[in-house]
Amino acid sequence: MSSLIEEQKNQNTISLTNDIHKVALNAKQITSYTLQNIRSRCSVPYELTIPRKFANHDFNNFYASEYSFTALIAQPGYGKSILLSHLVQDIAYANDSIYAKDILCYFNANDIFDSDTYQSSLEDNIKSKIGLTQDTDLIQYFDEQYKKSTIRLILILDDFAELILNRYTKNKVFDRIVDLISAIGESNAIKIILSMRSTTWNLFFERIRHAHFLKRKWFPGSYYYLDYNSNIPPLSEEELEHVIEKMDPGNFEKISTNLKSQLKFPFHIQWYYRLKEQYPSFNFYTNFVFYEIIYLFINEKIFSSNYSTEKVLLIKQIVKLSDNSKKGTKLLKTDLMYHISNYKNAYLELLADGILMEEKDFYDSYPLEFVRFIHPHVFEYFLFKELLELHQHQMDKAFFEYLNEGHFSNEVRFQLLQWAIRQLIILGNLKNIICVFTLNLTNYEKNYLIYFIAENLAYRSLHHPEILKQIEQQNFHKILIHELVHFDFVDSCYKDAIKCLLIVANNKEIALFYHSILAIIDCSSFDQSKIAIRLEEMESLKDAQINTIFNPYELVNLIYLKLKGTPVSPTDVTLLKMEQFKENNIELNVDDRPFPLPENFIEYLLIILLNTFYGTQRNVITIVNVILSHYPKLITTRNSFSIYLLNILALANSRINPGKKTDQMERIIIKIHENKRDKSTLYAQSLLLLLKAQQKKNKKEYNEVISLAQEGIIIFERNNLFMYEMFMYNLLISSYTELHDFEKVNYFNSTKHILLENKKIPLLFLEYIDFT
Repeated sequence: MSSLIEEQKNQNTISLTNDIHKVALNAKQITSYTLQNIRSRCSVPYELTIPRKFANHDFNNFYASEYSFTALIAQPGYGKSILLSHLVQDIAYANDSIYAKDILCYFNANDIFDSDTYQSSLEDNIKSKIGLTQDTDLIQYFDEQYKKSTIRLILILDDFAELILNRYTKNKVFDRIVDLISAIGESNAIKIILSMRSTTWNLFFERIRHAHFLKRKWFPGSYYYLDYNSNIPPLSEEELEHVIEKMDPGNFEKISTNLKSQLKFPFHIQWYYRLKEQYPSFNFYTNFVFYEIIYLFINEKIFSSNYSTEKVLLIKQIVKLSDNSKKGTKLLKTDLMYHISNYKNAYLELLADGILMEEKDFYDSYPLEFVRFIHPHVFEYFLFKELLELHQHQMDKAFFEYLNEGHFSNEVRFQLLQWAIRQLIILGNLKNIICVFTLNLTNYEKNYLIYFIAENLAYRSLHHPEILKQIEQQNFHKILIHELVHFDFVDSCYKDAIKCLLIVANNKEIALFYHSILAIIDCSSFDQSKIAIRLEEMESLKDAQINTIFNPYELVNLIYLKLKGTPVSPTDVTLLKMEQFKENNIELNVDDRPFPLPENFIEYLLIILLNTFYGTQRNVITIVNVILSHYPKLITTRNSFSIYLLNILALANSRINPGKKTDQMERIIIKIHENKRDKSTLYAQSLLLLLKAQQKKNKKEYNEVISLAQEGIIIFERNNLFMYEMFMYNLLISSYTELHDFEKVNYFNSTKHILLENKKIPLLFLEYIDFT
């Protein structure tokens, strides 16, 4: 396409004339060629790109001002040419454009500067391109046009990166630009827009830094940030949504907040698009995608580029001089000069490609030059590679402990852990990922990393199905299942990780385990359609050989029937077995284990949940005591399941048997949550909120009840835990009833019944939820 455009352009000769109409036609032809060239070179289909609102706003301000020139400044890959192309179409081609009569000429820098010597004046080159005779004074000509018809010349000079320049010729080009701006002087008939990379602008600005008149004629734009040498802001939320909707209609809301914040930098959009094109069936909505974007960028701009070896060696030196990030990621240029001189071409390309940047800071009025990575994630990748080399490429427990020991900032530490996990998955060394879970991680970090692992596995399995064999051979699901029994139902990462792990579940037993966890969440939501879909997915798995007394499918099905209002026979096999369970007539621990197996944890959670629909609060106490009688070590151990049992036991006692024993249990639970070593989950904390609210209700501390209940409703509504949301509404209703505030009673009763109707739940009596 580019060659066709070039050929077409060469076939068009400009006839020299001073006729304003012919000049306008020539300018329009040049602009059209430039726009076609931009379309053909766009890194994503051009129709997926969008205009930027800020650019139109800044242009309007610039056009109406006394400034002579402005510049769009940003690192490579930030869409300067695309941005200009949309701006040009709005200015020159839109039917309602207020600039329609102006002459806009959009040049590629290669087309306006003579590449042999750069000796010709920019004014002469422009005249020859737009068809003015050489004896015509460009500025005077357009001054006259402006006075006569208010026609202005808008010159846009783009793509300076395409000019092959050394220091001498670069200064020549800058001098030609400065000469033109100086010649324009105070004239308001010509406006110039430059488009430059940050490094190029730095050099150009040095040429005008001490020229007061030139600085006075420069419009910096609304978003100029000196620290970043850029005036192109990230995409707004609205702009990003517009781009993603063009690329992947209807899925913008699925993209995680963190990934959205990265995609707001136009630089990342092209890599996101490439991934979507390569794997169209995969849902690229979460944060792991960003690591793939960064790796694609590093691979193309460093590993597969010119001077790749030299670039890697130079970056290694930068990482070493930073003392593996302990001294920060910004280094004095003087400290790097030896390595820069050794790898000069590599260094210049790293600057030109937007990997490194130079910046000046002033200390005691003395300027110091620094070099830093533009994208910290690129630095973190090479830091990871350097640390891996220091540990002889052994990603074992010692390596992960080193990453986690506090040598790095918390953010860098967490990024390094993710690069390490990604590398282990690529190598197929899944068993070593268990080292991550021996670290002192918060529950959020643990959930996030499990999700990160799950997404990486699902992504790699698309084109590398051998990873499924590696998962099976290394019993990797069992490793992950062991880490999932903390049941953090309030953390979206926990739920999403399990959904993702289902994609790579390699047998019925594993799949049933994951579905059973999700079924608990579905049942707690009281969402009949979700539960029906879950049952459909579980039906083919119900014959899986699992070490449980109850079949999870049957337990979930009974809950579903109750929510639908479908009668269940009292002689139902599962319900009869439940009675045996409550009477402690079933041996739960045949192998005399200290703790239940993961599948038993899930089974007991489902049994307690089933009791919500078919039992009483007294039954809850019975069920918990039966479990503890078979696993007495749970009483003295602080793990997620034992904390859950204690909370459920305390809550049931608080409802039917409040008193000193219940108060004691509440104090124990609060102490557990305050002890950082126990790392209580968000879900456990929300259950404590239920207990506190009920305890305050028992003590008639109504203001506290109302506050806790309202806080709980927000949490449970956000996480679609409708069962607990109803519990809080009932506390509000009973509290306001005792306060004789019947207006509030009616309001919350009405709210509750509307919510139930929306869930299509028939009126039924549940002791725990109390729908009456």
